[in-house]
Amino acid sequence: MSYNILAVDDDSDILELVRYTLEKEGHKVHFAIDGTEAMGILQDETIDLAILDIGLPGLSGVEICRRMKREERLRTIPVIFVTARTQEADVLIGFQAGADDYVRKPFSPKELLARVNLMLKRSTQEEETYRLQGFEVLFNRHLVTVQGRRLILSQREFGVLQQLILANGRTASREYLLERVWGLDARSGPRSVDIVITRLREKINPFGRLIRTVTGVGYQWDTEAMAG
Repeated sequence: MSYNILAVDDDSDILELVRYTLEKEGHKVHFAIDGTEAMGILQDETIDLAILDIGLPGLSGVEICRRMKREERLRTIPVIFVTARTQEADVLIGFQAGADDYVRKPFSPKELLARVNLMLKRSTQEEETYRLQGFEVLFNRHLVTVQGRRLILSQREFGVLQQLILANGRTASREYLLERVWGLDARSGPRSVDIVITRLREKINPFGRLIRTVTGVGYQWDTEAMAG
């Protein structure tokens, strides 16, 4: 299986080695030489794993990792640090930032590939996915695509969609959705759910019709609506 991998390093020789090693395995590799460029790729592309150098100019690899772990859509992406730093304190800082593994330079291509494959295996085993025709939801990564096109959903829009799908055909009341998605936000009422549902239907078209209104109760994810 092919995966999208982000490699970030200010050393062109290292990037070329990573590219050759991973593309030989059939993966698609996205490159960046600094942290700003890396964050742009993370926002624009669907990345399955990130390989980060710690000592980057400007935004460090550690800071990139920290920012990834603060964002819902990025926090589950496995991170491997590749660095020439060998001090134990540097290793600990990397893991504290949320890194999953650590490879010291110089490294062998076989070692890097083995670690990449292990991280990808772990992440795909844990991934929960919902698919219906051209509609796909990756719950762990808060990622939704329609006909291969990635949608940008707010945290509450995604939360409502997730709860409706997980209800497995049962009706989810407005009160239930408020409790599960809004939590302790006391300012929110049933009307807040209706507003999010309206936006959600528009964003996931043509699959918006699967969200059926159950008058006086709430909403239901009705897959039979696709046959209509």
